[in-house]
Amino acid sequence: MLNYKALEHSDDFGTEVICWVEVAGVPERFVDEAKRIDGENYSSDCFGVCIQYDRDNGEYFAMEDAPGYNLYYTDNKGDKHWLPYKVNKQEIELLSRNIEPEIEQEIGRSR
Repeated sequence: MLNYKALEHSDDFGTEVICWVEVAGVPERFVDEAKRIDGENYSSDCFGVCIQYDRDNGEYFAMEDAPGYNLYYTDNKGDKHWLPYKVNKQEIELLSRNIEPEIEQEIGRSR
């Protein structure tokens, strides 16, 4: 199960806030894929998911690069490699609880 590490950054688009979230607890097969991608430059700190907060209904959901591709690995050149992992509802709830205070702080600053 994915676990929250940190909020990398967020983008405020008015009606929605996009949060780029660093995660841990990545399944070993994706760790192996990231090691294949980045070789000796592999870093366990480079996994993330993109969570969207919808201001109109107060809901969070995981964004996808393609259907079923919610997890990414950022290589040493800064390119994101989206991986076939579907973030489940429990993970979305866990991640959103951790980023919610930071989102509220960002919303407060933008007013």
